[in-house]
Amino acid sequence: MNKTEIYYFSGTGNSFVVARDIAEKIKGNLISIPSVMDNERITINADVIGIVFPVYYVGLTNIPLIVKQFVMKLDKISTKYIFAVCTYGGGFGSTLKILDEVIRSQNGRLAAGFGIQKPQNAFKKPFENKTKLYNNWKEKKLISIYEYVNAKNEGNFDSDGFFTRPIVTILELMMKSHFLKPFFLKSMNRTTGFPNGSDLTIEEIISLMDRSYHTDEKCIGCSTCSKVCPVHNIKIVDNKPVWQHHCENCLACIKWCSQKAIHGYGELPRGYHHPDVKISDMWRND
Repeated sequence: MNKTEIYYFSGTGNSFVVARDIAEKIKGNLISIPSVMDNERITINADVIGIVFPVYYVGLTNIPLIVKQFVMKLDKISTKYIFAVCTYGGGFGSTLKILDEVIRSQNGRLAAGFGIQKPQNAFKKPFENKTKLYNNWKEKKLISIYEYVNAKNEGNFDSDGFFTRPIVTILELMMKSHFLKPFFLKSMNRTTGFPNGSDLTIEEIISLMDRSYHTDEKCIGCSTCSKVCPVHNIKIVDNKPVWQHHCENCLACIKWCSQKAIHGYGELPRGYHHPDVKISDMWRND
C-alpha cells in the first residue's frame, strides 16, 4: 500500500486506540488532528487518508467541531482514498453521510466508512459489556477494516445494528424537528450560563458548555486537565483550571482527573477512559 496517514481526535481514548491500532496494522503514520489545526490549509502527501473520531450529539452535529474544521482545511484531496471510522456509545446514524458531504465540499469523497461501538463515556449505560466491545474491535472489526482499506475497496458505509438503527433514526428526526430541536438546544444552553432565550447556534453552545465546568476541594492543581485538553482550552491560574470557552466537550479534563475533582455537563460515568491508553498518550504534542 502507498503511504497512509491516520488522523484522529479523541478525549477519553476510545478513538485513539482505534486510530493507533489501524495505523500499526496498516503501517501508516498516526497524527493528532489538533496538532495540525494551526495550519491555514492542510496538504496531505499520503495517498490514503484515515479519519478517526467519536460521534457527538446525534441529530445536532454528529461530528466534533474540530473534525469538521479539519476536513474544511484539507487541500488537494480529489485523488485521495479517504476512509473514516467513527466510534460511538449508542449509535452513529447518518454521521458518515454527513462527513462525506463535508469532504465533497472540499472536492474529495469518502470512499469507505465504518462505525465501531465502544463503551459509553458521556453517561451511564446499564448492562454494557466493555470487555466484549474491546475484544470485538481487536478480533473482528480491526481485521475487516484493514482488509477493506488495504484493497482500496469503495462503497462501504457501516450502519447501526438491526435493533439500534430505528432508534437512532427516530432520535435524529426528533433532534431535527422544529418542535423538539429548540427544546434540546434550550436544555444544552442552560449549561452556558446565558439566558434561556439566547439565540445561540449548536456550535456556539458546545464551545461555551465549559462554563458549567468547575472543580471541588479535591483539586490539587496538578495541571493534568490542561495537558490533556486537545484544544488548549484550559489555563492554570493560581493552581486552578480556568476554562477558556472554546471547548470541544470531549470530556478529557473530567475523565483524566486523578482526583475526580472536575464537574460539569455530561460527566457520567465518572473517570472512564480506555484501559489500554496511558495518560501520556493523551498529552498534547507541544
